[in-house]
Amino acid sequence: MKKILLSLVVVASSFGAQSQVVVAGVSPAAVQGNYDFGVQANAGWPSYTAGSTTGEFWGMTIDFGIPGTFIMDTLMLAETGEPGLNPQGNPISQEACDTVINDLTGKIAVVYRNTCDFALKVKMCEDAGAIAVIIINREDDTNLIMTATDTGEGPNTTLPAVMVSNVTGSLLVGEMAAGPVVMLIGNKISAFTDDVGANRGELLISPYGGANSMLDNGFDLGIQLYNFGSNPQSNITVTATIDGPSGQVYNNVINAPTMNMEDTLSIFNGNPYAFPPFDLGGIGNYPAGDYTLTYSIDLGVPDLSDFDNVFVSTFTVNPDVISLAGIDGSNIPVSTGNPSNTEGEYQSCMFFQDPDAGNLGLLGVHLTPHADSAELLVGEEIFVNIYEWNDAWVDLNDPNYVGGANNDWFTQLSNVAFEAYYPQSIAENDVSQYVPLTTPIPLVSDQRYLICTQTFNPEIKFGYDNGLNYDGNQGISAMPISPIAVEQTAGTLTWFTGGWNGSSAPSIGLKVVDVAVLGLDDVSTLSAKAYPNPANDVVTVSVEANGNASLTVTDIAGKHAMESELTLVNGSVTVDISALDAGVYIFNLLLEDGQTSQFNVVKK
Repeated sequence: MKKILLSLVVVASSFGAQSQVVVAGVSPAAVQGNYDFGVQANAGWPSYTAGSTTGEFWGMTIDFGIPGTFIMDTLMLAETGEPGLNPQGNPISQEACDTVINDLTGKIAVVYRNTCDFALKVKMCEDAGAIAVIIINREDDTNLIMTATDTGEGPNTTLPAVMVSNVTGSLLVGEMAAGPVVMLIGNKISAFTDDVGANRGELLISPYGGANSMLDNGFDLGIQLYNFGSNPQSNITVTATIDGPSGQVYNNVINAPTMNMEDTLSIFNGNPYAFPPFDLGGIGNYPAGDYTLTYSIDLGVPDLSDFDNVFVSTFTVNPDVISLAGIDGSNIPVSTGNPSNTEGEYQSCMFFQDPDAGNLGLLGVHLTPHADSAELLVGEEIFVNIYEWNDAWVDLNDPNYVGGANNDWFTQLSNVAFEAYYPQSIAENDVSQYVPLTTPIPLVSDQRYLICTQTFNPEIKFGYDNGLNYDGNQGISAMPISPIAVEQTAGTLTWFTGGWNGSSAPSIGLKVVDVAVLGLDDVSTLSAKAYPNPANDVVTVSVEANGNASLTVTDIAGKHAMESELTLVNGSVTVDISALDAGVYIFNLLLEDGQTSQFNVVKK
């Protein structure tokens, strides 16, 4: 049973008003719900305070930090009259890159992202009378940075602007064609009399979208409850159910205490109000198939803003794959978006640590490559790195690593497997690809691993499943979920413990087998480390062995690069690599007793 505990908190306490900004569908029923959204960068929004000078641009004049401060009105597509379609098949005239010719007075403008500066779009809509702007992204992502670097119109705009995914945008535009669509943007505290709900990023879901049957797939449940309404509520119930392949396997109800306006209730393990853990009895007792976890909130009276009363997430137990992303009927990780913001190297990673990992042998990795123009993908170098993450941190609250998003977390990454993948066809774009390991490796129980897909081309991205949100899991467990490394300044690679959109779900899948099936618990391989890595002219190889050894070095295409006879003393030896060109190399070490080790070294 994987236990994730929350330290004891006050049962009912006041919450920060400015943190409850939402983008929500009000009517018709088909659009009701709370949508993920992105905001303009560097402006301190949505925790904006009127008169703030922290924003680099976007002169928003409304303060969503004040309870009940919101914009709620009808959506309208902006129209400039230009002919043609953009590459996504949407009207260029609805990008708002020029003077808007329709009257947006009192409306929330809707525009497509594509060719011009975000701030220019907002300025054109503001000039046409709009009161807010919703920008529809090209992809199923909301987390791309909205800046005003091209036109400099940012300081001239006063409207709040948000970005929604293309999936959300398609829903809204489709409903707009059938009739009026009303949305709410802002702070919903006291906006309605009877209104209790929760946020998608403040509840616990299964630790894996693709859960493996050789692991214990029990987990804790929990949800953070809020009384957004102006009325006190004394009849709140919160129900958690899990339905499996053979029917319902979990059903528990929490009867909440009376909650006044702005009260919150933390329903988590370790608190006075908590759900029992989901536990079917350990490894082998979780039937393969699809599971659905549902949290339902009921007030005992009609909730006047009920889009945040029901939360559903799914996971699949299977014998082959472990994935944070959900998996399809073929046990392949699904991908619905491709976020990136890098000028060079980029690693998208999945964190893995499990007390039952020693049951498994790792055979390979699934990844989903993406290029905006599929032709750019063909022939590119894409790498898979399996790291043992050995930095001496405890969790994200470790005082030795204040902030939890700096390179101090990522100095002891020992590469235990490295593979290269070269896309051969545009048909591989946005399609999950399997990269087998040259030598399968046994996994170690409770060892921290990072499984990373890597590119040095900023045109290449990797898939994510935007249908799962692990923010609640990371907040409670205080363990990283989906670290990334990006080169935003030339020559400087920066690691971040959080993913692109909070604790996101990379479409990375670990292909695993029972470690005993292939004898991986008795292989003649040794774990070796090379440091520094990357290296200039000399690298030190460290391995738990002594005596003579033969080293063969190849490049990632398999071409012979160098070889050397070595003598290990106290488990280490230095190797001169000054003759190698800059690049990535595979070191194959053969000891005199027949044991082998393989690892990669990057030559600067």
